[in-house]
Amino acid sequence: MTKKNKTTLSICLVTWNSMKFIGDCLESIMKQTVWVKEEFDIKIAINVVDNGSQDGTLEFIKKEYPFVHILKNINNLGFCRANNQAIRMHNTEWVLIINPDVILEPDFLEKLLTAAQKSKEDVGALASKILRIETQVENGGLTRVVKTNKIDSYGLEVKKSRQVKNIGEGEDDEGQYDEVSEVFGFAGTCVLLRRDALEDIAFREEYLDEDFFAYQDDYDLAYRLQLYGWRAKFVPRAVAYHFRSAQATDLSIGKLFKIIRARRQKSRQINYHSYKNHLFVLFKNEINENFWRHFFPILWFEFKKFIYVLLFEQKTLGALGQVFKKFKTMRLKRKIILGRRKVTAEYMRQWFK
Repeated sequence: MTKKNKTTLSICLVTWNSMKFIGDCLESIMKQTVWVKEEFDIKIAINVVDNGSQDGTLEFIKKEYPFVHILKNINNLGFCRANNQAIRMHNTEWVLIINPDVILEPDFLEKLLTAAQKSKEDVGALASKILRIETQVENGGLTRVVKTNKIDSYGLEVKKSRQVKNIGEGEDDEGQYDEVSEVFGFAGTCVLLRRDALEDIAFREEYLDEDFFAYQDDYDLAYRLQLYGWRAKFVPRAVAYHFRSAQATDLSIGKLFKIIRARRQKSRQINYHSYKNHLFVLFKNEINENFWRHFFPILWFEFKKFIYVLLFEQKTLGALGQVFKKFKTMRLKRKIILGRRKVTAEYMRQWFK
């Protein structure tokens, strides 16, 4: 049989005390149909960068999956820097960034890579349906992993306020998004990226912005890909499952008590970096014309966030210090990004609902 669909792929994982999830994740990778189907002439490298795990994560990987390429950081250098390290480990045509708390359906890579190979050259990112997976406690205290039909993310949507949300998050999947073919971008939970696109948007050697450390980096990556003319394609036939810890927050005043409860369920680190990095995204990537067109929705959203943090989450205010500290760096990045953008302000406005 003539081999087709020849490609090279790096699967990049960042671990940090991920022992609870990493076995199921790697096992789902090893069960992918592309390993055994003759029509796929594929070379895959699995790259793990560990950010100083202390729970036996690395020892487990070395024992059970000795073919995995491992880079160990002594300390936690952040999700962004570690992913950049993983991406640079092998120069492949495609890069799959995947969280260790994700489980793939067996035909996930087959369907995603088939779509990638058929896509136009300006498609820089592709992603699947991401549904929720949960741990349920049975009688006797035993636990089992249950795949649900609850949507985790079908891509990113951006409001005129520049609030970013996961498409369909929390809804039951009834095929309501199966006709969607193109979106603003994807959550960093599990996304396939074209190497050429990553190199095009890189700032020096950074694909993900290392000043972010973690959180909202996927929003920033999607924004830069769009500004540079790279499209994001949704592949509904491919499916992955995600254990989600951080939930979306709807900053509607009428839902204040729900907001407080949701925010308190998140770690202090998530709230801190998310607040800081959202401001970084705006400052780096926002086109002046679009900012002024949507000035009042943006102002109102940022005002609500600031008042909430001021009243209920004072420790997050320290993020503003980092925003001012990194002002010159972000101004330089903004100059480079907007100076090289390949799309118009009008094109970008189509994504702001």
